[in-house]
Parts: sequence; C-alpha cells; structure tokens
Amino acid sequence: MKINFNKVLLNKKYIKSISLALENALKILKIKCIDLEVNISFVSKREIKNLNNKFRNKDMVTDVLSFPNLLEQNKTNMQLIIDKLDKNNFKNEIDPETNLLFLGDICICKAVAFKHARQYKNSYLREIVYMAVHGFLHLIGYDHLKNDDKKIMREVEEKIMCSINLRRD
Repeated sequence: MKINFNKVLLNKKYIKSISLALENALKILKIKCIDLEVNISFVSKREIKNLNNKFRNKDMVTDVLSFPNLLEQNKTNMQLIIDKLDKNNFKNEIDPETNLLFLGDICICKAVAFKHARQYKNSYLREIVYMAVHGFLHLIGYDHLKNDDKKIMREVEEKIMCSINLRRD
C-alpha cells in the first residue's frame, strides 16, 4: 500500500507507525489487494471545519474526515468492500501514474487529535495513528452510525492498534 502524506506531518515516527498500522490492517482484514493508495493530510481546525461543513453540512470542527473513492455516498448501512478490493473490479479508479487503486483521502486535524490524547490520557502518537486507522476503515466501508456497526468498527480498530502495541492506555 502506498500512503501519500502531506508535508505538515509531525515526524518520521508518525509516518512509520501509521504505515505499519495500515499494513497490519490489510493483514488483519485479510485484504488480498495490496496495490492500494491512500492520501493522508493533516489540517487545521479551520480547514477541517470548512470540509465538514462543505461535505457533511456540519458546521463544526471534527477530528478526522474520510473521503472514500470507491464507496457510494449517502449509504445507510455499513457496506464493506474488502472482498471487492481488486483492480479488476475498479478499473476506472486506478491511478495511471502509480498503477494503484485509489481508496480515497483522510484528513486529520492534529489540534483535535492532540486534545483527545490529553483528554483520554493517550500519547499523541497513539491518537494520530488511531485517527488514520479510523479514517482508513471508513474508506473501505466501516461505519459507526448504528450501535452494532460501531461495536464492530471499534473492535477492528482496537485489534489493529494492538497489533502495533498502541492499545488504549
């Protein structure tokens, strides 16, 4: 999997930990296609508020937003695409420059992630990686609108975080 990070990333430790977490996510979820590409951007409170307002009609700051490229928008039920993740199933979504299947974009607000880290007594690293994992799961169809779906998503998140020794403190 190729992860494109914007230049506002904090340090190499964050890049390494996010990359490892998403590689482990592929293994844990048994995703066979590894020719995948994801963009991760770190944005300000103002930027994430504007994105949240523009794309979700929610005029508020949030911690992470995901913009799936392969999912139908406005879905009401969690619809995983794990079994469909194959370049043959999404021929029009292959980046011609990289020859990789583009899953989508994840935007993380560092300020909110750091606030959550203090609030939940987690490290900044754990919170940033958690936001990336959470965003990635949204890109492949996980959601938390319904309590049952939320429980499933949280279990998968924790399994991935534990796989890189960043479980909840």
